[in-house]
Amino acid sequence: MKKSILKSTALVLCAGLVCCLLLTAAIFDAKTTQQTETQLRSLATALGSAYDANGDADAQASQFSRQIGGLRVTVIAKDGTVLGDSAADYKTMENHAGREELKAAEGAGVGISVRPSETLGTRLMYAAVRTQGGDYIRVAMQYNGFLWDLVSLLPALLGAGLVAFAVAAFVATRVAKTVTDPISDFTESLKNVQEGGARLEPEKYPYEELQAMAGDINRMSEEIARNMRRLEREKAKIDYILDNMNEGFVLLDTDQNILLINASACRAFGVKKTEAQGKNILHATRNIPLIDGVAAVLKKGGHVAVDMPLPDKRKGEVNISRVKPEDTGAIDGGAIIIISDVTAQRNAAKMRQDFFESASHELKTPITSIKGFAELLCSDMPLGGNKQEAISKRILKETMRMSSLISDIIMISRLESGDITFEREVLDLAAVVSECCSDAAEFARSSKVSISCTTQPCVLSASHREMSELAGNLITNAVKYNRQGGRVEVNLTNENGAPCLRVFNTGEPIAPEYAQRIFERFYRIDKGRSKAAGGTGLGLAIVKHIATNYGASVTVTAAPDGNTFTVLFPVQD
Repeated sequence: MKKSILKSTALVLCAGLVCCLLLTAAIFDAKTTQQTETQLRSLATALGSAYDANGDADAQASQFSRQIGGLRVTVIAKDGTVLGDSAADYKTMENHAGREELKAAEGAGVGISVRPSETLGTRLMYAAVRTQGGDYIRVAMQYNGFLWDLVSLLPALLGAGLVAFAVAAFVATRVAKTVTDPISDFTESLKNVQEGGARLEPEKYPYEELQAMAGDINRMSEEIARNMRRLEREKAKIDYILDNMNEGFVLLDTDQNILLINASACRAFGVKKTEAQGKNILHATRNIPLIDGVAAVLKKGGHVAVDMPLPDKRKGEVNISRVKPEDTGAIDGGAIIIISDVTAQRNAAKMRQDFFESASHELKTPITSIKGFAELLCSDMPLGGNKQEAISKRILKETMRMSSLISDIIMISRLESGDITFEREVLDLAAVVSECCSDAAEFARSSKVSISCTTQPCVLSASHREMSELAGNLITNAVKYNRQGGRVEVNLTNENGAPCLRVFNTGEPIAPEYAQRIFERFYRIDKGRSKAAGGTGLGLAIVKHIATNYGASVTVTAAPDGNTFTVLFPVQD
């Protein structure tokens, strides 16, 4: 910009100097011409008055010339014949009857003309006057005209032009600096507008327009900076929300380029956000069903759902939907991909299926047994001795087993679904554990198992029914899965405010690979022995659910002499 200002100033200055030169030369020429005409008129008039018609005309011409400083003087007869000339041989000169100055002198008394002299070969101004005798006295002075004046003034004008150009360049540089420096400040401020721009000081600029512009830039920079910070906060909120979603989220444009991708989606694809953002979906995944689903949605619209394996052998479900251009003004259409971890749902569905299959199988056995014995009682077959009583007891046993199984199924189903809620109260867990030990004493004696119970006061807010189910199932299982002559040790302690229930039995040690599976519904290590003992396969599952509801942990530790089940409750306030 500074160069443009200097160049424009130079061009204007040159144009001004040229115009000034031409105008000065024209004025000078007009002034010189007027002065020359006046001088020649006066000289011609004076010489006309002094001319002697009876004397030697050529001698008088030479004398007059010397008297007026060597100017050319010519004496011409009224018929145009040259009678004398101070600068040339008059005898060789042609007739001057047609000269303009002579014609003008006949009417005005004094005639003026300017032309090149054929005799001397130079440009002259002539002034002719008619004498009383009718002859003409003509005075001539060299006259070069406008161009010569221009040339004669050129050195002085060039010198003045150089001085003027230097002064103008200095002034233009200073003026340009007063404009370009503020503009440079404005440019730097606008470059950093995202950070609010460099704060400008309007009062230091010399022009009101620049001061107003600086003030506007300050306000604009502040407004843009506020908007940028607001947008960054909104973007940070969106990124935070997206990155903390359990579901993976991917936004694609119509060319399948990734516009947005959150942390969950990156983990599902096994890529970094920087590796995927802005690139085609193929850079993130090569899952063929997903790629085909995206292509189908972008082409035909609608919705597509496909399965996709996730890391750590988890199961994922991908839902792909079309984004229409009219739904948002930010992008021209595209697709949204939602990746959900459905491992728990799929496992739950499988567990439900397994549960119903196991429940059906477990219920079928006693029902089939009851049905067989009932048919036997209804038949005409004679039953001698105590057979009828034995069959009735067997039917009663299977009925009780089925009733216990149904009760456990209902209990665990309601626990899992959350349909059942037990009113909690402040109770001493020691009393509940002691009660459960007393209830199991008869069963322990019949199984030839000794049972001991040691408790410490442990007060907590809990449901008496749930605590009875938890402790009762652990103690009953410890008796069932024991050996004859074995023992069960029940210990309830208060460990720094955390109730801890330990139930030990001298049964066969549980292998580590079964330590977690025994808490699954209907899972039995030795199915034949479990059924013989009358177990439903749901006791430990119920214990696990109740403990989880109270934030407690349930573990089993195997030792050569038996197993210890431990339930550790959280610290009580």
